[in-house]
Amino acid sequence: MEFSLETGTEVLRGTPAALRGLLSGLSDGWLGGDEGPDTWTPWMVVGHLTHIEESDWIDRTKVILEHGTDRPFDPVDREAGFVRFKGWGIGTLLDRFASVRASNLEELDDLVAAGDLDRRGLHPAFGEVTLRQLLATWVVHDLNHTGQIVKAMSKQYRDAIGPWREFLPIVDAP
Repeated sequence: MEFSLETGTEVLRGTPAALRGLLSGLSDGWLGGDEGPDTWTPWMVVGHLTHIEESDWIDRTKVILEHGTDRPFDPVDREAGFVRFKGWGIGTLLDRFASVRASNLEELDDLVAAGDLDRRGLHPAFGEVTLRQLLATWVVHDLNHTGQIVKAMSKQYRDAIGPWREFLPIVDAP
């Protein structure tokens, strides 16, 4: 499937509701469970998504539109949301994510036309990238982290599922 603003924003619009449906009202056992050492909990993933929503996608879009390849993107601290949102309950964090996402999608609609998608920017590690690639990455980033949440949650019942483990590879997936 080729990226388009219309199909990409379909996913981006739905992510806040999907996360709310998956995580609202869950106990700390679900929200604080991870996949093992050096992995993230569902709460940490939402903190990351919220921080990145505030500081990455629209900022980088503007850099491409305003500066092209003359100015590289600012680096992003992927774990900054863990500290920034420390102590926030999942409901408050999901509300913040949904609010920032709605605002970003409105701004995206105002900023970007289909003719802008091949404009280029400069990523500090990858070099030249297109706006199309950046925006497609935003979509896949959401999907990747939704999968990460589901995988971390599934692994909480790895042993509890007994012999069905054979048919549920998510609990053993790296």
